[in-house]
Amino acid sequence: MKKQIGRVWIERRVDSDPGLSWIGEYSNSPKVDWAIDRAERGDQAVREFRYFNAAHSGEQTGNPNSPEEDYQRMEAYNRGDWWCVGVIAKAEVRMPSGVVQTIRSCGLWGIESDSAEEYFADVEKEELSGLREELTSLGFGARAIAYAFRNVERRGA
Repeated sequence: MKKQIGRVWIERRVDSDPGLSWIGEYSNSPKVDWAIDRAERGDQAVREFRYFNAAHSGEQTGNPNSPEEDYQRMEAYNRGDWWCVGVIAKAEVRMPSGVVQTIRSCGLWGIESDSAEEYFADVEKEELSGLREELTSLGFGARAIAYAFRNVERRGA
């Protein structure tokens, strides 16, 4: 028996610790001139940070509502209206010894769950391309890889 590629799948998994500093950060003190005072708005609950320091000012983005939009986006994240996910391509490989191993792409994390499906499709293509490279490096030929990729499953978040 020679090594062979079994099933191939794409996983979308919840990113439980995304870096959201590109939106902004909560703090007990204002760190930027355009910080939003949550207590002043009545948005601060007990044991919550008082300020939201948006990552960008309206001057930086050309959008005067930018700090407010960043704040609303972060609040929506905290309410669970959206979350971050990772996309990974995986393949099951059976070795001549009978051992089954899972080979995976690097994966892309921190994707907003409400991103367009077209974006997810592009990311999946990139991850499948990375998985093809991994399988090629393990000695699988283009024909075996193409055959295995005929029925890619999709799973997860």
